[in-house]
Amino acid sequence: MNQHSLPIAIFASGTGTNALQLLSQKKELSLIHIPVIIVDRADSPLPAKVKSLYPEVDVQVIPFAINKAEHETRILEALRAHSIQWIFLAGFMRILGPTLLNAFRNPNGAHRVVNIHPSLLPAYPGTHSYERAFQDQVSESGITVHLVDSGVDTGPILAQLKFPRRTDDTLETFKERGLALEWEIYKKILHELDQRGTLG
Repeated sequence: MNQHSLPIAIFASGTGTNALQLLSQKKELSLIHIPVIIVDRADSPLPAKVKSLYPEVDVQVIPFAINKAEHETRILEALRAHSIQWIFLAGFMRILGPTLLNAFRNPNGAHRVVNIHPSLLPAYPGTHSYERAFQDQVSESGITVHLVDSGVDTGPILAQLKFPRRTDDTLETFKERGLALEWEIYKKILHELDQRGTLG
């Protein structure tokens, strides 16, 4: 493959801390390039941050307006304009439907969509995972990166990192240590794709 021949897109909904961490790796990537960011919330601060730091990246704000199929069709049009081959979900708060998943399916059935989740899956899938784990007083929690399938956080696991709960932890310190691991593990998976051209 030629240099920078694997275009990927990043999807985000909120503040985009993981998206910015992935973008911070742009200069270190040889195969991957990141031409487009998809944001589904008009009130997200991420587009302004990306335009300021990475003006070469196309930021597409595509709010949910009609239905899932129509929304994903609009997203797919933006992805095809950049010949996107992989999607990295970075705090994207929507479950992907068949319109997007079928467009990013390999012949073996695996999807070329990667997600990061703040728990040791299969524990605490879905939303508010840090809060639920903290409330349950787990002795350890962690971060999972997995391929996306049609379920909720049920796809094949690519990597996990663990961290212990400390006796003096507050929810805030618990989440802070988890977020540090999110940044570490997601950048690691991005570089793995950059080296191998595939995941899983």
